[in-house]
Amino acid sequence: MILDVAPSIKTQRLYIRPWHEGDLYSLHRIMSNQSVHTYTEEEPWTEAKARDVLEWFKANRHGWQWRGHYFNCPLILSDCNTLIGRVGLNPYGDSEHDAEIEWTICEDHWHQGYATEIGRAIVEYGLREGGFRRIIGFTSNRNMSARQVMKKIGMEHIGDKERHNHKLCVFEITR
Repeated sequence: MILDVAPSIKTQRLYIRPWHEGDLYSLHRIMSNQSVHTYTEEEPWTEAKARDVLEWFKANRHGWQWRGHYFNCPLILSDCNTLIGRVGLNPYGDSEHDAEIEWTICEDHWHQGYATEIGRAIVEYGLREGGFRRIIGFTSNRNMSARQVMKKIGMEHIGDKERHNHKLCVFEITR
């Protein structure tokens, strides 16, 4: 199914929506923060990279869904309509029945339960409405916070993997 807009994923405090041109400043602010990249293979983003990625998100929001209910959207704090991160279900592997969950949250909003809250909603959406049989997640084996979130949202640690000289924990949830 091709989605013309972001899937309707809302929680008590959060929601997602499609990307807009006006999101550039917030996206760059989040993704240029060194702390956000502590456990990733990426360097902090320049404004030019944030602009390129935002353009790619906007241009491919329809094309990305060619295999199902995939998305990458801004994460919005409901009470003030503030962009605090980005979340997604990305294509994973060769199976149309698998997806990879991702989230990045602004450092100012860490340790407030937002990743767990939106993670649960994304998993529920992916397994029920999206029809995925498996949702997989990766994080650095040193990122204890992300590992804890994956456990809280019902994912199970199924092994480890090395990618670009980084040791990753692999989590999954199946229906």
